[in-house]
Amino acid sequence: MNIKLNTLSLRAFRPDDLAFVFSGLSHPDVIKHYGISYQTESACEAQMSWYQSITEQGTGYWLAIESAGTPLGALGLNNICQKNKNAELGYWLLPQHWGKGIMQEALQGLLSYSFNELKLHRISTEVEIENLKSQQLLQAFNFTLEGISRECEIKEGKYISLMNYSLLIHELKNNRP
Repeated sequence: MNIKLNTLSLRAFRPDDLAFVFSGLSHPDVIKHYGISYQTESACEAQMSWYQSITEQGTGYWLAIESAGTPLGALGLNNICQKNKNAELGYWLLPQHWGKGIMQEALQGLLSYSFNELKLHRISTEVEIENLKSQQLLQAFNFTLEGISRECEIKEGKYISLMNYSLLIHELKNNRP
């Protein structure tokens, strides 16, 4: 899968992306509010296998966000349910690319593809309560806060709460925020 956007491309992960994925999923600023992290590149191979397996099973797809051949981050859907036409969203971006509108462009492309091509009706996501930038991103796309799952996960030995957001097909803004 390859989605061309204004300044970016979204493409399927390749085996040679391992070092890049590890650089993101081991970076302290990325994993601060992300549910998955790896201590070694070889351990990160499990993530690469997961990307491939959900694509093969048709239960999801994750894409590298790329600019001029350089990967910047990732986003995708998992737990796609064709029966109910819904899926769960996730994303991350290397910190040196934060605040440049990259995730807005990438997310617009992913959402458009998901609703128009995959014919999904609902996309949901969970955000750690301290992750204000992610909350702002979702709100800019008209995601609705459905509630908060209080102290539902343990991270670094402490309970954390997750904010539950969703977007329905008719709520997607046609233009980027």
